Amino acid sequence: MNSFLTKWPSGEAQEFGQRPLRLRHGVAEDELFSDSALERLIEATPRERLHVNTIPRDETDPRKWREGDMTGVSGRDVMAAVARGNLWVHLQRVHETSGVYQALLDALFADIERNVPGFRSYRRSMSVLISSPNMNVALHADVPGQSLWQVRGRKRVWVYPPRPPYLPQRTIENIVLQRSYDTELPYDASYDAAAESFEMTPGDWATWPRNAPHRVRNADCVNVSFTTEHWTDELRAGYAVDYANGLLRPLYGCRDLSRETQGPAFWAKFAVAAAHKSWRKLKAQRLALTIDFRVDSNAAEGFSDVAPYQIMK
Repeated sequence: MNSFLTKWPSGEAQEFGQRPLRLRHGVAEDELFSDSALERLIEATPRERLHVNTIPRDETDPRKWREGDMTGVSGRDVMAAVARGNLWVHLQRVHETSGVYQALLDALFADIERNVPGFRSYRRSMSVLISSPNMNVALHADVPGQSLWQVRGRKRVWVYPPRPPYLPQRTIENIVLQRSYDTELPYDASYDAAAESFEMTPGDWATWPRNAPHRVRNADCVNVSFTTEHWTDELRAGYAVDYANGLLRPLYGCRDLSRETQGPAFWAKFAVAAAHKSWRKLKAQRLALTIDFRVDSNAAEGFSDVAPYQIMK
C-alpha cells in the first residue's frame, strides 16, 4: 500500500459531503484488488450480496437496467466475461466476507475523520465493482453517504443536484421506503448541463452530497473500483425526514414537504419513521428482482438470456 490513504487539497476537507469532490487515494495498487484476489472474492460472496447487471451501451433509460445471475460461475470465468462483455458486477459488503477488507474500510474512515473537521461516521460499508469496457451504469441515487474509489481503468462520472427535476421528492421518498429501486429516476439529456462531470483514473476517489443522482460510463477498458457507504447523525436525520414524508405523501399529494432536520416537526417525523421501521421489521417486506440472464464467458456480451424468474432482494 502507498504511504498515504487520502489526500486533501487546501479547503476541500471542509466541503466533504457538501458538494461533488474528486480527490486522491493511495490504495490503487493494493493486492486486495488483484485479479486473483477478486476471483476469490467473487466465489466467496454469498448470493444475497452479489449482483450482476447489464444495460445497452447507448441506453439512458435506467428502467432498461437488467439483473442477472452468476452463482456457480468461477471467479476466473466471471472476470473473463467482464473483460469481453457488457457487465457490471457488484459485490456488496465485502468487509463482511473478509476481514482484510474490513481493515481497509476502517483505515480509510479513520483517515477521513482525521482530516474532516467534526466528521464522525458509523454503519460503514464497502462494496467492490468490476465492470466491462464502455459499460454504461444507469442513473441512480444512493440513500447513505457514498464515495467511489477508482482502482483500475478509467470512467466518466456525472453528478446531478439532489433536487427536482433531477431528484423528485416523491422518488427519493419511494427509494428510502424501498417501494422503488434506486434506478427509478427520470433522465433527460438536458439534465447534463447542471451536472458536474469528471474523469476518474486509478488513485482517484469522489464523493458527493446525500442522494445526489449520478451515472457512469467506462472508457474502453475493464474497470475495478469500490464504493464506501456511511451514516452520520446528519444523514440519519435526513433519511428519517424522507421516510416520514413518504408515509405522509398520500395526505399531501404532489405538494413539496419540508425536508428540515430541526425543530418540533422534524422530531415528530423522526418518531413516525422510527415507529414504522420497527413495525416493518416484523413484516419483513422486500422488493423482488427479475433475473433474465446468466453470466457466460463464452458469449459475445459475456452473458446468455434465460427465461425470467424472480428472487427477493
